[in-house]
Amino acid sequence: MFKFAKKINNKVKQLASRIPKNGKVLDLGSGMGANSIFLSDQGFKVTCVDKDKEVINEIKKKCQEINVVSGNILDFGFPENEYDLILILNVLHFFRFTEVKIIIDKTIKSLRKGGLVYLEVFSTKDPSYVNFIKVAQKIKGEGSFYSKKMKSFVHYFTKEEIIKLFSGNKILEIEEKITRDNHPPIGIHKHSIFFVVVEKV
Repeated sequence: MFKFAKKINNKVKQLASRIPKNGKVLDLGSGMGANSIFLSDQGFKVTCVDKDKEVINEIKKKCQEINVVSGNILDFGFPENEYDLILILNVLHFFRFTEVKIIIDKTIKSLRKGGLVYLEVFSTKDPSYVNFIKVAQKIKGEGSFYSKKMKSFVHYFTKEEIIKLFSGNKILEIEEKITRDNHPPIGIHKHSIFFVVVEKV
């Protein structure tokens, strides 16, 4: 299976300069942990969560300073007022929308005042959306889908949904862009992704 997050996200590099030195970071759905390892090397106290035990073990080997947690994001404890930065990169679109709302609510509570969330999710303009909705089972009342082939939920986001999810907090950036990707089994392809930075108020 292809493993994600092998490269450091450029936006993460930028955000690292906007949080306190020795601050705390939570990386949800860390994949191979490139972002977690980078932030730990910068002196931040990092916790990463991923359900893939193989990638969690690899992160442990590469950087013992990181607090690694193996498991589903929904099962994570989310301590209140704990983190200065929480990363949720290209993972929430694999949950149904009722679960997304739970995760975002817990994420906001887990941030310190002035802390940041950086989110990347598929938009409804993603090239796969039109084909996906033809073959997947729609979850009534959620706008989410279940793929029997993938054995996973999938949700494509609208800008309005994202704004509502972070209601009461300050959206610093929200941008929808077409990006190029290349990984098995698909090969070269494109995605339409929302890039979102939110500050807890």
